Amino acid sequence: MKEEFSQELKKLLQELKERLKNIRGYRISLGWLQEYEIEAYGRKLPLKSISHIVQLDPLSFRLEPWDENIIAEIERSLRGSKVNLQVYKEGKTLIVKFPPLTEELKRDLLKSLHQLKEEFRIKSRQKRDEVIKNLNSQKEKGSITEDDFYREKKKIDEEIEKFNTEVENLFIQKEKEIL
Repeated sequence: MKEEFSQELKKLLQELKERLKNIRGYRISLGWLQEYEIEAYGRKLPLKSISHIVQLDPLSFRLEPWDENIIAEIERSLRGSKVNLQVYKEGKTLIVKFPPLTEELKRDLLKSLHQLKEEFRIKSRQKRDEVIKNLNSQKEKGSITEDDFYREKKKIDEEIEKFNTEVENLFIQKEKEIL
C-alpha cells in the first residue's frame, strides 16, 4: 500500500515539475517554448516538432522552421499568445522576444505559484485520506491489526512530509527564479 502511495506522490511531483516549467521566471525556459503548440498541417503540434529553437539571450529565441511554408502560421500563433511576445521575421527564421518581468507581473506570478503549491498539497492530502480510509476499513474487517494500521499510517505520514518538503524546495527555487 505504501509503495502505491509513493508512486502516486511521485506522479504528482512530476506533474508539478511540468506545470512549474510553464511559469516563467527572469530567464525564459526553453521548455516552455518547445512545448508551445502551433496549429499546423491541420492539427496542433509542439513547436519543437516543427522548428529548431535556439536561445539567443535570457529573453530571446531564434526559430528555424524545417518547412518554410509554416512560418506564417508560427508567427500568427505566437503573436496571438497571451504572453505579449514580440515576433520578428528575419529571412527564413523568426526572432521571438519576451517582455521583461514587471513588478506587477512578478506579484501575479508569485500569487499563481502559491495557488499551484496549495493545489498540489490538497491533491496529496486527498490521496493520503483515501489510503488511510482504506487502511481503516481493513482494520475494521480484521485484515490488519491496530498496530499494523498505526505503523502504515506513520509510514504514509512520513511520505507526505517528504513530498511537502520536495514541493517547498521546488517553490523556493521557482520564487528565486522569478525574483
